[in-house]
Formats: sequence, C-alpha cells, structure tokens
Amino acid sequence: MPLSTLKRPLLLGLLATSAVVALSGCSFFRGKDAPYLESRESRPLDVPPDLVLPSSSAALQIPAAAAGAPAPGETPPSAVGVATSFDISDTAENAFRRVGLALGRIDGATATPVAALNSYEVGFRGESFLVRLGARGEAVRVDAISPEGTPISGGAAGELLGLLQARLQ
Repeated sequence: MPLSTLKRPLLLGLLATSAVVALSGCSFFRGKDAPYLESRESRPLDVPPDLVLPSSSAALQIPAAAAGAPAPGETPPSAVGVATSFDISDTAENAFRRVGLALGRIDGATATPVAALNSYEVGFRGESFLVRLGARGEAVRVDAISPEGTPISGGAAGELLGLLQARLQ
C-alpha cells in the first residue's frame, strides 16, 4: 500500500498544476494590443470639410407685405356686387346648422358637412369649394375658400355666398 499513499499526493499535485496551467493559459496567447480596439467603429466621427451646412438664416425671414395687401387676419377688399364673406350673429354650433339647412335649400347646390374643419364642401355651378365658418367673438364669419385654401371672391362662390346671406339674414 505504500504505492497508493505515494500516488495520492502525486495525483493531487498533478491535478492542481494542470488546473493552474489551464486557467492561466489565455494569457500566453494574448498580445499587447487587442485587434478589436483598432476597428473603424470605435474611432471618433470625422465630418469632411465639404459637408458643412450652409447658413439657413435667410430662410427664416418673412418678406414684407405688398402695398395695399390686407394684413393677416383682415378681410380682403370685396369685389363690387359680389359677396366675399358675411357675419351671422349666432353661436358657432347654431350657425353651422343654419348654413347647412340654407345650403340644402339653394337650387343647384350640393353640400357635404366637414365638421372637423367647421365647413361645408360645396358644389355649385360646376365649381367645388369650401364654405367655411369661423367664430369671431359673438358672431360667426362665413366665407368661401378654394380647395387650396385661398379665399374666393367671385364666380359661383361669390354668387352662392350672396344667396346664403339673403337666406340667413
């Protein structure tokens, strides 16, 4: 049995030595610089000099209004004999309902309510436009605008606004 008593410490020593060598083996293969530290992704971003943004300060300037043009919020000058807009002394809700009823009673006019815009999409005399209602204090302004959003002051829209005004006032 003296052999087995000698084998046990030898075996334990061999096992401990192999464990130390196996656990520290990674340091033998490691170089001084890790290659992943030199990758392109870790370098700071360099913007080429020809990609510098131009000045945008001129883009934010508001041009001066033309002479005789109405200021924002003012009513444009009306054409002679044609209604461009008119006011109704009523609440916005009642005025919307009243304009809808009046549009339904005008011959040749088709109106579809667009409640989200507080307006009616109207077809009259072959033209399509919006009849818009906007609250102005205790009154409601009724006007016509093109599908592009510009005020209409003549043609079928002016004629329809004149008929509406006669029916509502």
